[in-house]
Amino acid sequence: MTRIILMFLIALAALPVVPGSAQDPTPEPGPEAARLLPEAVAFGDGWNLTQTVNPSILTPYSFEMTPDVFREGAAGIYTGPNGSRIIIVSLLITENRVAIRQSWEDATGLLDVARSGVSTDYERDQALETMEAPAGCAEAKRIEGTERFVLLPMGGTMCAVDPDGILVAIVSGDFGEQVGVTASDAVIDLALNGGTGTPTSMVPA
Repeated sequence: MTRIILMFLIALAALPVVPGSAQDPTPEPGPEAARLLPEAVAFGDGWNLTQTVNPSILTPYSFEMTPDVFREGAAGIYTGPNGSRIIIVSLLITENRVAIRQSWEDATGLLDVARSGVSTDYERDQALETMEAPAGCAEAKRIEGTERFVLLPMGGTMCAVDPDGILVAIVSGDFGEQVGVTASDAVIDLALNGGTGTPTSMVPA
């Protein structure tokens, strides 16, 4: 028995040592994209900006900050009264013109993930497709429904901003006594227009 154990240990020692692969560093939010995120005070009393992260961290299997499509990105996670939450994603697109349409398709993955945990209504979905885009948005896409399990209303708005930006706002719960896409549209307006409804440039100062 002792001989068998000794032979096993000798064989084990002869195995090649495979160096452990170092984990990829956590990607940081882009500084220009992060400056486009509103301060929590802009949302009113009781709101806090809890984290600013790279958007690829939010849904690593559904969205990726592909460098030939996005030059920068940042996501702000806000918590507010009554358990409400807001996520704003700011994406800056590369100068490659082919990247514009690809960026829209890629960013849709963020809405798809949010939608996956929400009960929706088919007729309401159809109505959302015909709604006019918020002020300052060249194109918009929206989702709306009720979050499963916690039963909070949820709204999401994705906004294409000329010449090279995308904003995504997802509101869980309420914002300013507004819910659904009314709330997420209001957040887009706040992020893009300072809440005035008058378009301003999506270019960091």
